[in-house]
Amino acid sequence: MNLISIIIPLYNATSYIEETVNSVINQTYKNWELIVVDDGSTDNSLDLVITLSKIDARIQIIKQQNFGVSIARNNGISEAKGDYIFFLDADDIWRKNNLELKIQFLEENKKIDWLFGAINLVDENSKELNVTLKGNSNNILKSLLLWNGDVITTPSTITIRKKCLKTVSFDENLSTAADQDFAIQLASKYKGGYAATPTVNYRVLTNSMSRNIHLMEKDHIRVFNKANKNKLFKSFIFKQQCYSNLYWILAGSWWKDGGNKIKGMRFIVLAMVTNPFSIFRFINK
Repeated sequence: MNLISIIIPLYNATSYIEETVNSVINQTYKNWELIVVDDGSTDNSLDLVITLSKIDARIQIIKQQNFGVSIARNNGISEAKGDYIFFLDADDIWRKNNLELKIQFLEENKKIDWLFGAINLVDENSKELNVTLKGNSNNILKSLLLWNGDVITTPSTITIRKKCLKTVSFDENLSTAADQDFAIQLASKYKGGYAATPTVNYRVLTNSMSRNIHLMEKDHIRVFNKANKNKLFKSFIFKQQCYSNLYWILAGSWWKDGGNKIKGMRFIVLAMVTNPFSIFRFINK
């Protein structure tokens, strides 16, 4: 039975961390190590994990200053001994068969090096919202660059063969877009797959980091510029389509969530200038 390494970056998650860790302890697949990387928490999150680690010796703790989630995950990777690497956010929950099903998938599909899966959305109280996000693996890199929603990039649903992490890591200059960039790196270098059975409950929080639209704008533009620098766009026209889609998403974020219609309109104009055919998208709105 292969050893699995699970990495949880932890920062001030008192309300959720016990439930998250217990969802690992309760997995049907038992040969795992859990590496919790405390990113300088100022609440009692770390104390709760320490208590759990005294009960289950498979739980390890790494402490660091508040350097951010990407550095926390990379530090966890550096300590991982498993053949497969799983990531789990400190507020998400795994169903009991998450490890078992995903390891079985990779064992049966030797040519696939990493995979993502469908997720269920839950609220702050772990109540299911009856929303399942699904995807497909038809053309993962293309889907990621088009940002069309076919690839779920939340780390809690991603499984990786350890060999991939020799050339792929979390960009420590990113926060809100680190997940997307990480998936783009994987898809550009390794064959990915999709697990259709939802085994992850993804918690939707009102104060989520993704609500910081200023940071979202900065991070995601950086991700696309990085992809462009690495020559991941197959043609000029495709690149324009991808950037236009990015601008449309930023426009919607500023217009609806940020309440800034001026910035929203700026990105609408930028989207249509970048890809004139996207005017039909504006008309259809």
